[in-house]
Amino acid sequence: MTPEGAVRCDCHFARRLSVLQEAARIPPRYQHCTLENFDLPEGARGLRLAHGLTVAYSRDYPGLVDRDRNGLLLYGPVGTGKTHLSVAIAQKLLERGIGCRFADYRELLKEIQATYDPTTPATEAGVVRPLLDVEVLVLDDLGVGRATEWALETLHYILNHRYSQRRATLVTTNLEDADGRDRRQESKEPRGAASLAQAVGERLRSRLHEMCRFVAVEGPDFRRAPSRRLD
Repeated sequence: MTPEGAVRCDCHFARRLSVLQEAARIPPRYQHCTLENFDLPEGARGLRLAHGLTVAYSRDYPGLVDRDRNGLLLYGPVGTGKTHLSVAIAQKLLERGIGCRFADYRELLKEIQATYDPTTPATEAGVVRPLLDVEVLVLDDLGVGRATEWALETLHYILNHRYSQRRATLVTTNLEDADGRDRRQESKEPRGAASLAQAVGERLRSRLHEMCRFVAVEGPDFRRAPSRRLD
């Protein structure tokens, strides 16, 4: 007991961090990801710019961004470290006691679609509610896989709710934004690869622009270097 009153012990904060980390549901594959161990090859100016912005975001949140556009959308070719950066932001925010939750887009679609099956105990509310309520949502790999119209409507509901409640969303995608320059040649993606608008619809793309600052993450494909980070 100090003259000012009771002070919480370090173990209290350690327990709270442990609870927040468990609720965040960051996959084991990405739990090592931090801003400090993000590889920045010599001359990779695009990666350095993206890394600097994510460092500032995690340090200044929620003061860095404007009142409505308080999220980030990291886009670029596969293997450049978008997932690493988004998880690293979440790790910093968790250390500050800010609730975060990781959701893989493809897995989320499966969970939503599974709620249609009357034999499964999962409910749409049970899947969606945590994504509505958490302070910072990390939505990884947006646009991967085929989504039903109902699943896209559910996704729009999630993002629209978070926008109206001014809750931050961090999004990653390998898809090019329609207004950006074409990177498919650089990333060796096939010419038929969908744009963000084609994958999620123009209405949802427009909402993402209202919610997030779009950040290009450009650099070498680290998936071709097994000893280094994965996207």
